[in-house]
Amino acid sequence: MSAQPARQPTPVDEILVAFENGSLDPARFSHRQHLSVAWSYLQRDGFPEGALQFRRHLQNYVAKVGAEGKYHETITWAYLVLLNEELCLRSPAGESFDAMIQRRPELLDHRNGPIARSYRKSQLDSPEARCVFMLPATE
Repeated sequence: MSAQPARQPTPVDEILVAFENGSLDPARFSHRQHLSVAWSYLQRDGFPEGALQFRRHLQNYVAKVGAEGKYHETITWAYLVLLNEELCLRSPAGESFDAMIQRRPELLDHRNGPIARSYRKSQLDSPEARCVFMLPATE
């Protein structure tokens, strides 16, 4: 029986490790990188487990880098749900984040993208939305 060659770590693997241990440079952790990491968790673990793992690691990460005030529960979950929808309904198996984002570049747009169109700014700016997931207000 021949041994399987060891799988070489990919740049995505290295980013996940750095994210999970808190060594990822916060200056490199852009919105795009947030979504890419979340995409990796959802692909690997599915929903809801991948979403829960991403959220837990994100909270740990922001605590390690001293950026707890930047964490936003509603925005985090809203993007996780949008990414999961894309993964389950429109993405071929194993699709890369880069390929998906070419189809859905509006996910990178905070000002006019799907979150901004779904939520009122006043709702997202509220302290409640930062600490508890809120559905978009219907008023």
